[in-house]
Amino acid sequence: MFGVMGLNSRGVVSAAIFTLAFAGEAVFAQSWYATDVRQGGHDPSMYRDENGYILMSTNNNLAMWTSTDMVKWSSKGQIFRDSPQWLKNAVGGKTDGIWAPDLFHFNNQYGVFYCGSVFGQRTSAIGVATNANLNFSDPAKGWTDQGEVTRTTNSNNYNAIDADVVVTPDGQYWMTYGSWNAGGIRLIKLDPKTGKQASDDKTNYMIATRGGTGIEGPSLIEHGGQYFLFTAWDVCCKQGNEIEQTTYKTAMGRADKVNGTYKDRSGKELNKGGGTILMQRYSRYVGPGGGEAFKDLNRIRFVHHYYDLTGDKYNHIHIRDLVFTDDNWPEMGQPFLGRYLSAEAEHGIMTRGATDDLTFNYTKEASNGEYVGYINTKGSKIRLPMNIMQAGDYIMRYRYANGGDADATHKVTVNGKAQTVKLPKTGAWGSFPEKSVAMVPAKLKRGGNFIEVEPDQNFAELDRIDFLRVIRDTIPGNGFDNGIKVRLTNDDKLAVKNGGYAIFENVVTDSIKSTEVKVELQQCSGGTLSIREGSASGTELSKCTVPSSCANGAWTEVNCSATKKLSGVKDFYLTGSGMSGEVLVGNIRFGKAASIEPPVSSSSVNPPASSSSVAPVESSSSIAEVSSSSEISTSSGTAEPQSSSSSGTTAIAQAKSLKANYKMTTNALGYTFHFDRPGNYEIIVMNPMGQLIARKTVRMESEVSLQGLPKGKYIFKVMNR
Repeated sequence: MFGVMGLNSRGVVSAAIFTLAFAGEAVFAQSWYATDVRQGGHDPSMYRDENGYILMSTNNNLAMWTSTDMVKWSSKGQIFRDSPQWLKNAVGGKTDGIWAPDLFHFNNQYGVFYCGSVFGQRTSAIGVATNANLNFSDPAKGWTDQGEVTRTTNSNNYNAIDADVVVTPDGQYWMTYGSWNAGGIRLIKLDPKTGKQASDDKTNYMIATRGGTGIEGPSLIEHGGQYFLFTAWDVCCKQGNEIEQTTYKTAMGRADKVNGTYKDRSGKELNKGGGTILMQRYSRYVGPGGGEAFKDLNRIRFVHHYYDLTGDKYNHIHIRDLVFTDDNWPEMGQPFLGRYLSAEAEHGIMTRGATDDLTFNYTKEASNGEYVGYINTKGSKIRLPMNIMQAGDYIMRYRYANGGDADATHKVTVNGKAQTVKLPKTGAWGSFPEKSVAMVPAKLKRGGNFIEVEPDQNFAELDRIDFLRVIRDTIPGNGFDNGIKVRLTNDDKLAVKNGGYAIFENVVTDSIKSTEVKVELQQCSGGTLSIREGSASGTELSKCTVPSSCANGAWTEVNCSATKKLSGVKDFYLTGSGMSGEVLVGNIRFGKAASIEPPVSSSSVNPPASSSSVAPVESSSSIAEVSSSSEISTSSGTAEPQSSSSSGTTAIAQAKSLKANYKMTTNALGYTFHFDRPGNYEIIVMNPMGQLIARKTVRMESEVSLQGLPKGKYIFKVMNR
């Protein structure tokens, strides 16, 4: 059935299959079968509220939907009954509907950019409506139209549609827009008070063009101090019986400044036709584009529409993670299908060593009704970008089928480290029962992880990979996957409000040896934190009474009620109730801990996707002590980094040598770092438990001072930027 197709015969190395402490079907208590949500929408815009998600799309008079989980959506009505009269007048009397909204927050209020046009013409205009108090339960109420932002006529070589707003770290607002035509994608600076063009910069920048070939639907996002421009290319909107005419795709470039110059991964400028293709037609997903990047709690996501070839052939939306590489380039992750720690093989990035390799196959017996077969030829590869919020040991639950007459092997590479995975016979092709899994160990970092699957010996099909976090004694609070009424603070702590919850998926509880539970807290405000199983209202496993106050700036360890002996793979929900304000959560510990080690943004991991910092590539470390606010002594300026723990909570990790020499001296108020050459450096200050205390960045300087540190011992990380 599965021919060799040029695959070389090689000796099989031993499969590094994890020997699990747990046994039986209890491991697989969590349902694994996923299905596409198929929420309708076109040119979608999403906004993350503390209560959940708000969705808008094209041609429905600015209708809104809300969801707490991105799976179940509730219709919430429309902002307009019809296109505003000013918009009709601007386009010649009648629009073809209101297109491409962009929902955002600015100047302590909410705004929606929207546009209207006549299809195929450049008589177009962009307007803005505002709302001082957006109510998540009724978000379509309370809007005031503020009228025109900009417009075009047929005499312009660009089109005033498809607006998207980005905010720079220093608080500037910029709007990108445009479509087709030689004038391409445009950018203007906005006045944050009005949402209209700023008076201090009237330039209309061209930041991308294809010389008249299809380009539209721009979206901008900042990450790691750089700006990323996403655009939609080619022919849109042919659906139903015309679906095969749709060639829509998503392309990308980045720049160091918001107004450019934007370049793709090959270095070609976007205003000279460049663009790295991130997503195009694959399997049954036609025309994935018209998207918008947006910041979620601890990651950056991309929402877009597509047309379902084997379904109704009409538009639906996908919500994906953008997964950033170590050198700060994004790749498209999985569409969200209800689980954060799961990867469907069919949504991977495919490299084919032969034309017939890596086929998409459909069956009701596979998760999401689809799997990848014919993983046959050397050079073929499935690449699965994944955002993982907790660093440490994982087990990849590898769901496969091997209907052949001999065992097969796959080469599985995780962040550049390869292993051979043995895949015993399962008895059938295209069938994936619960027992049809292999357990593959992996060490994952916080942030972007890249898993690659290649053929090795004989043949096996791949359906899905689930990532199970191995917990021995610690879950860092900032390792949550998502939640409601929670946030990640600027110094990387989990903040929980009353009525909020944080989700920790796929916890392997069999490796937790103790029933004792402790939680590390700051900024206490009374009430209760509970660990629950399966949902925010699930069985309470442990209850923690939050003190009415905690020591200022210090971590307080609170004893919680003991759990029963746990087994299997469970989703943990950390819920908050009865609290008068936010509570900051460090680690959740099982058993007695030798010391408090709150979670950190360590040099061993990528920063969360919502962060503006870049993962360091070169670093050194120092240890110093502050005996009082003005009395300081240093113990070392060149200490070697320590190794990261499996739980991801140790502050200092292995890193390359700093590309500069430095010495550290004291001054009246703190420390001064002296470098032997000017450069771009970042200094991160952590306490001995690994908790981030402060960070400072310098640009092309040879000296930097840190002042005002409270009494205590500190670890410094010094990094090239």
